[in-house]
Amino acid sequence: MDAGTLYQLFSATVVADDAVRKPAEEQLKKVEIAPGFLPAVLQILGSSEANESVRQAAAVFFKNRCQRGWDPSGKLALGEEDKVSIRQNILPAIVHLPHRLRVQLVACLGSMLQHDNKANRWPEYLTQAMTLVKSSDEGAVSAGVAAVFEFVKSYQWGDEEKRAPIQPIIQEGLPILYTVATHLITLNTEAAGFNLKTILRIYMSTIRLNLSPTQQSSASLVPWGTLFVQLVQKPITADFPGMPEDESERERHPWWKAKKWAYHILNLLFERYARKPEKKYQQFSAVFMEHFAPNILTAYLHQIELLIGGVWLSPRVKQLIANFLQSSIKPRSTWAILKPHLETIIMHFIFPLLSFSDEDQELWEDDPVEYLQKKVDNPMDDFRSPVSAAEALLFEVTKLRNQQTFVPTVTLINGIIQRYNESPVETRNPRHKDGALHMMACLAPLALSPKSPIKDHIETFLVHNVIPELKSPYGFLRARACNTLLTYEDVDFENVEHQQLAFRGVLDCLRDSELPVRVSGALALRPYLRVPTIHEAMKPHVQDIIQAMMSLNNEVDMESLTEVLESLVGDFSSELTPFAVQLASQLSETFLRMLAEAREVADEGDSYDMAEAFDEKTAAAQGVMRTLCTLVLAMEASQQILSELEVIIAPSLSFVLSNHLADLYQEVFEVIETLTYCAKKISPTMWQIWTVLYGAYKADASDYLEEMANTLENYIAFGSEVFATSQELQAQIFEIIHNTLGANDLNYSNTTRARACDLIELLLLHLPGHVDAMVPQFIDLILPYLAPNKAKKAPYRVRCLEVIINALYYNPGATLELLEQRNATTAFFMKWFTDLPEFRRVHDKKLCVLALSAVLELPVQQLPASLQGQAWTEMLNGVFKVFETLPVALKAREDEKALYEDGLDSEDEDDELASDDEDEDPLFRHTADDADAFDEDDEYLDLLDQKNAEKNPDYTPSATDTHLAGQPYVGDGADDDDEDEDEWDLDDLDEDIFLETPLDKIDAYVAFEGTMQRLANRADTAALLQQGVAGAQGLVQDIVTRAADFRTKEAEKAAAELQKQ
Repeated sequence: MDAGTLYQLFSATVVADDAVRKPAEEQLKKVEIAPGFLPAVLQILGSSEANESVRQAAAVFFKNRCQRGWDPSGKLALGEEDKVSIRQNILPAIVHLPHRLRVQLVACLGSMLQHDNKANRWPEYLTQAMTLVKSSDEGAVSAGVAAVFEFVKSYQWGDEEKRAPIQPIIQEGLPILYTVATHLITLNTEAAGFNLKTILRIYMSTIRLNLSPTQQSSASLVPWGTLFVQLVQKPITADFPGMPEDESERERHPWWKAKKWAYHILNLLFERYARKPEKKYQQFSAVFMEHFAPNILTAYLHQIELLIGGVWLSPRVKQLIANFLQSSIKPRSTWAILKPHLETIIMHFIFPLLSFSDEDQELWEDDPVEYLQKKVDNPMDDFRSPVSAAEALLFEVTKLRNQQTFVPTVTLINGIIQRYNESPVETRNPRHKDGALHMMACLAPLALSPKSPIKDHIETFLVHNVIPELKSPYGFLRARACNTLLTYEDVDFENVEHQQLAFRGVLDCLRDSELPVRVSGALALRPYLRVPTIHEAMKPHVQDIIQAMMSLNNEVDMESLTEVLESLVGDFSSELTPFAVQLASQLSETFLRMLAEAREVADEGDSYDMAEAFDEKTAAAQGVMRTLCTLVLAMEASQQILSELEVIIAPSLSFVLSNHLADLYQEVFEVIETLTYCAKKISPTMWQIWTVLYGAYKADASDYLEEMANTLENYIAFGSEVFATSQELQAQIFEIIHNTLGANDLNYSNTTRARACDLIELLLLHLPGHVDAMVPQFIDLILPYLAPNKAKKAPYRVRCLEVIINALYYNPGATLELLEQRNATTAFFMKWFTDLPEFRRVHDKKLCVLALSAVLELPVQQLPASLQGQAWTEMLNGVFKVFETLPVALKAREDEKALYEDGLDSEDEDDELASDDEDEDPLFRHTADDADAFDEDDEYLDLLDQKNAEKNPDYTPSATDTHLAGQPYVGDGADDDDEDEDEWDLDDLDEDIFLETPLDKIDAYVAFEGTMQRLANRADTAALLQQGVAGAQGLVQDIVTRAADFRTKEAEKAAAELQKQ
C-alpha cells in the first residue's frame, strides 16, 4: 500500500471541515484491512518531515488497529506478513519518535507480546530491546527501557512457572539497567527522570510476587537498594526542566514519579519480604532488617525534616512515607529508631495532613460536590491518599504501642485545643482546631475501648470542644464537629441534655447553607435514631427531615447518604404512611436519574476517573434501591399502598433488568422479593416484571440464581394458580432448574444447586397434579448428586434428598416406580434413613412424616419388593424416629420466633456478653519497647502457619460419606464435587421462621394419627402396623395426645373468632 496516499488520507482527517474529514475517515476504515496497510502507516510515523498533527493521527490509528488485529483469532486479524514487517520495524520507529508519539507505539507492544509470547513468535524481542538499552543515544535508551518494561509487565502477575521468561532480565538485564540508572540519577532532565522511572517500574514488576535468589543476594541488593535511597534523598527543585509552578501539577513530573517508585519498591521489600517474611525469605529478612531497614527509615525521617523546613513533597510520597512509618511500628528494631521522633511526626507530619488545607478550601468553595466525593465518600481513593495514610499511622502507633503513645498523643491534641481556646478569637486558627478534632476522631475506637484511660472524660470533651463547633462561623469546623460526633456515637451520655444538645446542633447542620455541612449533618444524624427520647421527638418532623435528605440525594450521589435515608424509612414507617407513595416516586426518579448519569459517564471513556465516577453513582443507586425495599417492607400492612408502590417502582426494576445492569441485580431482586412477599400475590404489574426477569436470566443473570432464588420462590408460591395453567411459565422455571442442576457445571456452587432444589420443592408442594411430567426429570437431575462421594456436606445432601422426598409426597406410587426403573430405591431409602438426624427443621421433619405416610398408605402389593415385609416396618420406625425429635424442633422454632418478636438475636446477646468482658481488650495490649508488636493480621497469619506446621503431609482425610457401600448404583458416578469453595455449614439447616410452604397448614401429629387409623382398618397393613407399634406404645400415645391437643386449640381459636364477629 502506498504510504503517500495514506499520508493524504491522514492529512484530511485533521481538517476541521466535515466535508473533507469524514470521507477520509470512511476511506481509512475501508483500507485498514488491506495487506501492507499498517507497515505503510509505520513508514509515515518514521518520517521526521511529516506534519506533527498528521503523525499523531496516524499513531493513534496505528495503535488501535494493531491492538484489534494482533489476536490471530480476531475478526480483523492482521496477516502474518504484515506482522513480520511490524516486528522488524516497530522498535527502530519508536527510537526516533518524539515522546507523545512514542507512547502510542509502546502501547502496541503489550498487545503484540500478549499473543506472540504464547507461540514464541518474537524470540529476538528481548535481545533487540536490551541492545537499545545499552546504546549511548537517549532516544534508543528510552525506547529500550520502555520495550523491556512492556515485556516484564506481561509476566508480572503470573505464577513462578509462568514468570520464568523474565529470569533473563533478572540475571542479565538488571545489571545493565542498574548501570544506566546510576547515570540517569545524576541528571535533571525530564527524559532522564522518565527513563529512570521506567527502570524502577521494571524492577518493581520483577518483585511484586516473588523475590528471586539473585535479588536477595547482597551483590544485587546493595547497589539497587543504595540507588533507591539515593533517589529518595535526591533534591528535586523548582528549576528542574519542565517542573510546573503549580504544586498540584508537580506530582506528574517524571522525577516525582521516579521518586514515587523508589518509595514503592523500598516499602514492598520491607513489608513483604523483610518484616514478616515467608520461610524462604528469612535469611534475606535478617540481613535487610539489620543493615537496610534502619537506613531507609532514617532517610524517610530526614525527608520529614525537610518537609518541616519547607521543602515540597508530593502527596503520594507523603502517603508512602506514612505507610512505611506504620509498618516500622511493629518490629522492635525500627520502633527504637522511630520512637524518639514520634512527637515531631505527630505534630509536624500527621497534624498538618489532618488539618483543613488550602486545597481543601479551594475545592470546598469551587466544587463542593467534588469535595464531598474526595473527602467524605471516596473509599476508592483511600489507598493513595496521604490523609488516609496519616489517619492509619496515628491509629496504629497508639494501638500497637499504646502504653507508650496513647496518653502522650492525647496530651498533644489537648495542648493544641487548649492553645486554640486560650487565644483571642481574632487570632485563632480554625484549621488547628479542625486538625485536633480530626486526630481525636481517629482515636475514637481506642478512646472508647474498655481499658481506655480517658473513656470517662469523653462526654466532657465533646461538650466543651465539639458540640460548640456545630455553631462555628467556619463551615469546615461545623462539618468536622458533625464527623467527630459520629465517630463517638457509642458514648454513653450521663447527662441526657448534652445528647439532646448535640442532636439539635446536628439537625441545624442538616439545614445549613453549605452543602458539605448539610451532608455531614445528615451522616451524623443516624446514631441519634437509636436514642428513644430523640426518636420520639423526631416523629412530628420526620417528613421534613426525609425531604431534606431527598434534596441532598439530588444534589450529591453518595451511598452513605442513602444508608441514612434507609434507616429513617425503616425507623419511622408509621409516620411515613401518609406520603409513602410520594416518597417512592421521588426515590424512583432519583434512581433513574442516577442510572442515566452513570451511563453518560460510562460512555465518556474508560479512564480511571470515569470508572470511579461510574462506581460512585452505581453505589448511590444501590443505596436508593435498598431504601425503596425498606419502604415497601414498612408498608406491608397496607395492601392499597403496596399496589401503588408496585406501579411506581416497576419502571426502575424493568430498566435495570432490561439493560442488564448486573451491579444492581442483587438490590433489584430483593425489591421484587419484598414486593411479592408483602403482597402475598402476584399482580399484573409483577407478572410483567417476571417477563423481564426471565429475559435477564437468559441474557446474563444465570450466575445470580442464589440472589434471585427467593424471588422465584415467591412467584411460585403466590402465583401458583397462574403457574398451574401456564405451560410457558412451567417451562421457564424448569429451564432455570435444569441449567443449574443438569449441566454439572463446576461454576455453580452447592449453595446455588441447593436453591434449585428448593425451587423443585415449591413446584411440587404448590402445584399438586399440575407438574406430573416434570417429576421424572427432577429425579433424573438429582440422582447423580446422591451418588457415593457426592453431596458430602449434610445440609446440601438433605436438600438433594428432599427433591425425591417431595416427589414421594406429590405422587408416591409414580415416584417409587421411577426409582425402581433406575435401580435406585434401596440406595435412596438407605441414604435417607441414615441422614434422618440431619433433617433438623420442623419443615424437614414434617415432610419426612408426610412422605413416609404417603408411601405406607399405598397398597402393600404395589410397593417394590425391597420395601415390603421388614422394610415396611423400618419405614414406620423411621416415622417414629422423626417424631422423637420433632418436639425439640418445634421448641427451637418457637424460641426463634420469640427472639425475633423481641427484636433480639442470639448472636447479639453473645456480642453483649463479649463486650462486658473488659479483661479482653484487643485495642489495649501491653507491648514492651524491646518486643515486636503484633496486630490481628499478624496473629491470623501465625495461626495459619501453626496449623500448617501441625499438618501431617501424609494425612488423608477420612471419607465423609460411607453410606450405600456395596449398594445398588445411584446416579452417573461423575467426578466428585469440588467442594473446597462450598460454604455450607450444619448451622445452615437450623430453624428458619421465615420459611413458608403449604405444609405449614398441616399438623404432623394429626396427619399421622389419621394415617395410623387408616392403616389399622386395612387388611394388608393392620398386622404390619400392630407389629411396628409394639415397641413404641409410649410414642404412639404421645402422637395421639398431641393431635388431640391441636384439635382442641383449633376449636378454641375458631370459637374466639366467632365471638369477635
